[in-house]
Amino acid sequence: MRKMLVINGSPRQDGVCAELIKQVKPYFIDCKIKEYDTYSLSPAPCTDCKYCEYHDGCYNHDLDIFFEDFEEADYITFFTPVYNNFFPAPLKAVLDRFQRYYSARFKRGANPPIEKFKKVGVVIVAGSNARAAADYMTNTLKQAFAVLNGKVCARYFIPNTDSKFYTFNIIELEKFVNQMKEQ
Repeated sequence: MRKMLVINGSPRQDGVCAELIKQVKPYFIDCKIKEYDTYSLSPAPCTDCKYCEYHDGCYNHDLDIFFEDFEEADYITFFTPVYNNFFPAPLKAVLDRFQRYYSARFKRGANPPIEKFKKVGVVIVAGSNARAAADYMTNTLKQAFAVLNGKVCARYFIPNTDSKFYTFNIIELEKFVNQMKEQ
């Protein structure tokens, strides 16, 4: 059975990201789905302590189970709002902790640093029409997963959520899902 990791970067349990997670999950009933809320996860920041340059893993053990699930996943999906033109701080802290894999690749020669290839999707919601920020966020993930043995293959962007004039677009949702599932 394939495995999907859902990473929720929103602090709102009943917000737009939570609704989108509910909309996407039924399309992946053939997967075992693990869901992580980065605010509940409360990851410690990377301090560039250099531990991962010489050892497998991270000096901080707060994300050990998360990273086990991350490495085993076939699909990774990020659901995130735009905060100050980027990812919210807890999600950014998770991304910074990918340093363990960059060190494995570039300092210890593990190529790839994660054995299992991942298809990655990102769902971004913005209070305004922050398309440039969404593009930057997506490109950041593309760059990260180029090293992490994955590929960002799908994006679904919903702007203007602060105005309450946004819509959930079933065509874009299904396009997102199909891009994730394409072989």
